[in-house]
Amino acid sequence: MTNLVLLSLNMGDFWLKMGFQHLLDFNGYDHMLFLWMSFLTFTFAQYKRAFFQVTLFTLAHSLTLAISVLQWVPFSTAWIERFIALSIALSALLPLINAYIKPQTSWVSGALIFVFGLIHGMGFSGLLVSLLGHSQAINIPLLFFNVGLELGQLLFVVFILSLQSLLQRAKPEFTNTYIKSAAIIGLSLGIYLFVCRF
Repeated sequence: MTNLVLLSLNMGDFWLKMGFQHLLDFNGYDHMLFLWMSFLTFTFAQYKRAFFQVTLFTLAHSLTLAISVLQWVPFSTAWIERFIALSIALSALLPLINAYIKPQTSWVSGALIFVFGLIHGMGFSGLLVSLLGHSQAINIPLLFFNVGLELGQLLFVVFILSLQSLLQRAKPEFTNTYIKSAAIIGLSLGIYLFVCRF
């Protein structure tokens, strides 16, 4: 029994690291870009709203990550990758159009990030399935891979909020320029990835 517990913990540690590293190394650049665009206008002053939306994103992609790995619903990996690119472009577009239209309410932005989380969960599943191979035991890998992803995601969001808070305090006059410039970069990269994935 003790050996089984130790084996489970060792396996869990491996999948935790895999999930964490996938998000924070170059393999997860599109997911980091999405998170950057989604929280581009946030500072720690809006931490409650930011963490609420992170939780929504977590719930959504945890759901589709499980469904996808268990193969309950078939989907096209190629189309999911295109939709991920599109989610980056749309998330980058919102800060740009908010200058010209009434800013979206919290529930609208929350609904959008939940929908995008569903898509990203299916994207994450591709890596997990490829790493699992023909393994039948998926409960521990699925759980710990997802926890690793969340730890990496939270670390990245805290990093983004910290930088943007420092910028707003040190150079408040530069904040709008930063938001617009970063949004244009994100929109351009999102469109580029969307086209390339065809």
